[in-house]
Amino acid sequence: HTNPTDITVHGVKLQNTQFDIPITVNSRVEQWVDYFVGKGRPHFEKYLERSEFFIPYIRPLLRQNNMPEDLVYLAMIESGFNNHARSHAKAVGPWQFISATGKRYGLMVNWWVDERRDTRKSTLAAVQYLKDLYEMFQNWELAAAAYNSGEAKIARAIRRFGAKDFWVISRHRFLRPETRDYVPKII
Repeated sequence: HTNPTDITVHGVKLQNTQFDIPITVNSRVEQWVDYFVGKGRPHFEKYLERSEFFIPYIRPLLRQNNMPEDLVYLAMIESGFNNHARSHAKAVGPWQFISATGKRYGLMVNWWVDERRDTRKSTLAAVQYLKDLYEMFQNWELAAAAYNSGEAKIARAIRRFGAKDFWVISRHRFLRPETRDYVPKII
């Protein structure tokens, strides 16, 4: 874990500030804080209820694989910690794998079995995918954005804008709003 730093949101200094992924607080992050404590609070409360079952199970898998444990919140944003979550793009499970990516990372997906819904197997697949993304981009914010949009989209954005900084790239409309909001939501 990183050393605690002074993190302030809307002028309030946070108490628990030990994270093992980079934490940036800016207006976009504060906008999502406002949402999750305001209009989105019922959703967030549901995520927190489910988190009691998911976080203690997922964090050790991340730790055993030398991954930042705070990546557990990527699964929260992906699925609300719901094994039965299904997106409009037909992504499934707590880590919201589409069929092709799930299969690429060793998950069985067919008529009878869908391991994308298996918390352990999908977490181990997500660990490997996130390791690959981090190796590719050398940055957790870009790796997370690539998890959402696909690595090719982030690679094109880096080339197009000449920046390896999520916050610089996300100022442009090149990325879908869902991807531009993804990292601020995780934070």
